[in-house]
Amino acid sequence: MGRIAGVTAEETRAKVLASAASVFARKGYDGASIAQIAADAGVTGGAIYSHFPSKAELFVAALHAHGAREVDNLLDVDGPPHEAISMIRDRGLLLVGKRDAQSSLIVEAIVAAKRHPDVAALLAVHFTANEAKLAARLEAAQAAGALDGTVPVEAVSRFLVMLSLGALLLRAMDLPQVDEDDWSTLITDLVSRFSSQSPAPP
Repeated sequence: MGRIAGVTAEETRAKVLASAASVFARKGYDGASIAQIAADAGVTGGAIYSHFPSKAELFVAALHAHGAREVDNLLDVDGPPHEAISMIRDRGLLLVGKRDAQSSLIVEAIVAAKRHPDVAALLAVHFTANEAKLAARLEAAQAAGALDGTVPVEAVSRFLVMLSLGALLLRAMDLPQVDEDDWSTLITDLVSRFSSQSPAPP
């Protein structure tokens, strides 16, 4: 790939992928062009094509480099098992946030997945991994006595993934925001139903 003056090939590649992620998020997969991405990155279109033979392959690379992190952040509930309930609640409260560029990239990936198997496969890998990670956190919370032992962790994990994806799609449509207090009441009530009746460990 042709380098940007004064930077390494690796830095140039990183710049191209960052520009691709930004342009795809703003313009959509169909609306984005290699020429726009090249101009944003400060390289030639030919330089991009020498490394990424097609726009689809560039999109997959950009999604892997930038979209995957956003997928990971959707259901990031790392922390002590006895804090799992509060962490899930906190993540739920963030679902009514405003649209951002990385979320738009994920939405574009979901749309593109219908036409590009590579995109669909990449999304499946990342969402499956996040769902499994969330289920493991819930199982640890059950073992710690912080989560009701009768809660079906796999079903709850799938529900939370679906809720997060739905939030991304609603943000993409720029629907009017719901009342934050009402949303907080709903999420707090919903999540509290998962809590164990036994006191959480210190």
